Amino acid sequence: MGFVYRRVSFENVAVNLLRQIRLGGEDVRGKTIAYVTKGTALAAAGIFLLGGCGVLGREEYVPREADAVSIQEDGTVTERVSEELDESYYDETELEGMIASEVSEYNRENGEDSVAVTKMEIQDGKADLTLTFASGEDFASFNNVEFYYGSIINAQLAGYLFDTEFKQVRDGVVVGGTVSGSKALRDMSAQVLIVEAPMEVEVPGTILYTSVNSEVLSERVVNATGESGEDEEEDLILPSNAVYQKSEGSFEEEAAKKRVYIIFEQK
Repeated sequence: MGFVYRRVSFENVAVNLLRQIRLGGEDVRGKTIAYVTKGTALAAAGIFLLGGCGVLGREEYVPREADAVSIQEDGTVTERVSEELDESYYDETELEGMIASEVSEYNRENGEDSVAVTKMEIQDGKADLTLTFASGEDFASFNNVEFYYGSIINAQLAGYLFDTEFKQVRDGVVVGGTVSGSKALRDMSAQVLIVEAPMEVEVPGTILYTSVNSEVLSERVVNATGESGEDEEEDLILPSNAVYQKSEGSFEEEAAKKRVYIIFEQK
């Protein structure tokens, strides 16, 4: 069963947690996160140091981008965030406290172990955070982003139109020219991941098609940039002596530009 969460107006919460020190601790949702002491944060180490392990028979995934998501075959989602921090603004104790507070609050409202921190490192002005979510729905809800993972049929029932052009992918390489959504949907047994760019993603299978606003990195990994060649058009149109500013699209049109489709064969 697929799921969709469409609060696309907020930035990724996990990324923002690593940027809050610069903003005086104010959360993007308009609330101030309660700081905790170092002792309290360490007492909550159960949500920090759960430990991670590779998937048996699957090469370890090493992201290239600062924000990356990996989906496992059991439906769990791992998010890795790396952020450079200005040493004059951040404090390790406060940062740990903010993350502990946010994770604990979410688990109280949504069930124990819905989200856990499996890695937290701050060294030489760089913070590395790894979060593990019990489901894609938890990932979407915690981060307030658009996210769908499931069958193509359920994606269509959820309202996704696949009304964009696609790249065909074979063995991790784009082949041929662009194809229509109808051609990409010929294999209705395939799975689809739909995410809000920008985000690097690893899927639990072999990629068959991706929308054109993405970059294929391997047979399992896509950099969902939300950008395509069409985005490079000029913003100004100059017929005769007049100057016309290109009008902005509707909210849905703008959201659709950042929506990346990844169709894959699940292993």
